[in-house]
Amino acid sequence: MRPLKLELQGFTAFRQFTTLDFTDLELFALVGPTGSGKSSLLDAMTFALYGQTARLGGAGLDALISQGERGLNASLTFEVSGVIYRASRTKGRKQSENEVRFERQDEQGRWTNLSEGTGGARGISERIRQAVGLDFDTFRRSVVLPQGEFSRVLLGKSAERQALLGELTGLTHVQGMQRVASDRAKDLKAESASLNAVLAGEYADVTADALAALRAERDALSGEAERLTDERERLQTAVTRLRDLEKIWRSREDTARRLSTLESREGGVQDGAVRAARARRVAGVLPLLDAAERARIAQERETRELDRAQAAAAAAMGTATRAADALASAHAQETQIPELELKAETLKDAEADAARLKRGGGTPQTTHPSPLPWDEDAFFVAQQGAQRAEKNRQERQLIETERVGLKAALERLAAEEHAQRQAEAERERVHREGTEGKAALEAAQQALEAARVDAGLASHRAHLHVGEPCPLCQQVIRTLPDGPVADLGVLQTRVTTLSATLDDRRSRFTDLRAQIKAKALWLEEKRAETSDWDDRLKQRDLDLRASDALIHGDPQTDVLRLLASLADRVRKAGNDPAGQRRATLTQIQTIRKTVQDAQATLSRAQGDVSAAHATLTAARANAAARTDEAALAQSALDSALTALNLDAAQARAAALPENDIAALEDAARTHAAQVAQLQAALADLNRQLGAAPFDPAQLDQTHRDLIATDAALSAARERTGILAEQERQLRERLERRADIEARASSASRRYDTWQTLTNTLKTSEFQQFLLAEVEAQLLTRAGILLHEISDGRYRLALQNGDYVVQDLWNAGEVRGVKTLSGGETFLASLSLAIALSDYLAGNRVLGALFLDEGFGTLDPQALEAVAGALENLRTQGRMVGVVTHVESLSERLPSRLLVTKSVAGSSVHRLDG
Repeated sequence: MRPLKLELQGFTAFRQFTTLDFTDLELFALVGPTGSGKSSLLDAMTFALYGQTARLGGAGLDALISQGERGLNASLTFEVSGVIYRASRTKGRKQSENEVRFERQDEQGRWTNLSEGTGGARGISERIRQAVGLDFDTFRRSVVLPQGEFSRVLLGKSAERQALLGELTGLTHVQGMQRVASDRAKDLKAESASLNAVLAGEYADVTADALAALRAERDALSGEAERLTDERERLQTAVTRLRDLEKIWRSREDTARRLSTLESREGGVQDGAVRAARARRVAGVLPLLDAAERARIAQERETRELDRAQAAAAAAMGTATRAADALASAHAQETQIPELELKAETLKDAEADAARLKRGGGTPQTTHPSPLPWDEDAFFVAQQGAQRAEKNRQERQLIETERVGLKAALERLAAEEHAQRQAEAERERVHREGTEGKAALEAAQQALEAARVDAGLASHRAHLHVGEPCPLCQQVIRTLPDGPVADLGVLQTRVTTLSATLDDRRSRFTDLRAQIKAKALWLEEKRAETSDWDDRLKQRDLDLRASDALIHGDPQTDVLRLLASLADRVRKAGNDPAGQRRATLTQIQTIRKTVQDAQATLSRAQGDVSAAHATLTAARANAAARTDEAALAQSALDSALTALNLDAAQARAAALPENDIAALEDAARTHAAQVAQLQAALADLNRQLGAAPFDPAQLDQTHRDLIATDAALSAARERTGILAEQERQLRERLERRADIEARASSASRRYDTWQTLTNTLKTSEFQQFLLAEVEAQLLTRAGILLHEISDGRYRLALQNGDYVVQDLWNAGEVRGVKTLSGGETFLASLSLAIALSDYLAGNRVLGALFLDEGFGTLDPQALEAVAGALENLRTQGRMVGVVTHVESLSERLPSRLLVTKSVAGSSVHRLDG
């Protein structure tokens, strides 16, 4: 997998849209100050491919969104086996704003969407992983190399080294397998012990003999239950027969008691029959008594109605007379209405003048020495002119205020331009000092290298003797060389000091250059803003002058003079013309309403008089008719009472309601019939009982015997059921015991298997074997790489559990890795890292490597060796990116991607050469 293009926006420090093109890059440096966003570019690549980063994993990804932004976008175009893909992800503050997309480019350069039919975001991520060929953990370990860990692998002890290799290569899953096997063995051991404990505790008495004993007891109880069933049927038949006799006996006793009760009531029934006959005799007189009473009551009622009608007719006549007098008075007041209407019209004009005065902004107290006659049109023209003059005055004040603001902005702009010129001068000074420092550093390095060469030669002076052959060139020595005179410590200190100073100048120069560029853009925008501001103020001033030219005379004074004349008219009309007009209109309405009410009252009074006379006539006729009816009813009643030789009071006392008469007659007939019926029923019940007497004690004893037999039968059946259930449960427990015995045996066998696997997967056995195999492959690959990037000098090997190097330039001398210099140690660590990268990627060369830091502590000579090694790596077909803040190393590489930060966010610029 080889990255081709990275695009991102709203991603941590990269707030603006940023594009990073890797197409023609082979060996390059990703350089920038700490915190500028170098590592964020690597995070953007892993986020685009896998939706997670090395620092956050797959959770808490909202922290990747730039502060103040609603979301982020990251897109990576990459090549795998000649096919170009593009993975894009969008992350928002809400879950609904998240999106992932995967595309492939065809031969014509068109993009084909591979996201359809993949089952959502998880399916798309799986398709991306298949295209890359690496999962997230492998990509993170093999493409973005964890440099800090490999010096620990190289220099650490055997146990520490194997632990780190196990973590880096993912062999920790073997430890997980061992833990799973151990946990499984523990579970199976506990299961086997638990099952055996259950067998010993709960199933010790579960045997076939116990089952046979239960079956024999149940058979014996079944025979006893059959005998009790026969006895119960015999007793039930006897109880049924005795209960039938008991019913007949109880019915006979009840019939005799009822007959005795009826015979005791015979005297009362005969008295009721006599009363009913007497009531039948006077029943014809009762309607005449009621008719005479009703006629008398009706006569009295009509007499009272006649009195009320006469009083109502007299009252209606009085009301009609008073209503006529009130109507005449109202007509007299109606003659004032024309005069009041004229007054209301005059007050209406005065009210309109007061409204005009208020709309114009005046009051009744407004005055002026020289008022002008009121003119509506003249006032409108003057008022418009006054408003325009006030608006122009306010606009003039705003223009003056903005001129002050513009002057302050120009002064700030001038100060910023002066600061920009100072920054440019400082940049030139830093550049000049950097150039001089670089020349001084190169001279100091040359002097140090020459001194080291002289010191190396001088180290062999003790082995040289005049007249003897040189051990190196075999030439006869004529004179001895001079001893070393240069102080290597002083020269080394000078080189270190000059290197640190040069790094500081370079960092300062980079910061100043980015700062000046950003400030130049800001100054250009501010100059354009102030220029536009000044142009707008000039145009507003011209517009204000043109508006002033349209104002003639003194419109404010004219408004006041016109309002003064109108106020004088309002004052003459009184203090409150509107209130006076409302009072006048109210008075007119009151007079008219009084006339209307008087007319209506008179009409109602006249109608009441007519109605009262009609009611009086009807009452007189009704009273005469009721008097005649009362006389006729009394005459008929007197004739009937004389025939019976009774008076009215005696007739009323003997009378009974028809219902009571009928009830007394029915009671006499019913009593005679019931006595005859009960006598016949008693004779029939005596016949059914016969001569044998009924004994209730015999029924009670038979019933008690039946209950006892039934209880014994129920107990036998219940015990039989209990024994059957116990037999069933015992049979099931026998089956469960056999199942538990089989499970216990199976658990014991599986425990032996998992315990054996647990012992095999321990660190001292299988894991040690795997680590040894991985370490052997890594050393072989790393040894080849170290031989290539060290110009054929070193190879890596393992001796007595420790890493050693074979120095091929020194007759194959073998020495510990701790004896290597800083640069040599870094080369050996780098070889291990790249070997592990290839191992994790399936022993195939990856198209890209990113080395994140690890260079800040190297001396110039070690940096020189590292730069040469990185240049050799390029020949293997990889794209190698070095993430660093060391300027001297980045300048040795063919290309640089400079990451700078500002208020607007970080940005990336490519520098070649």
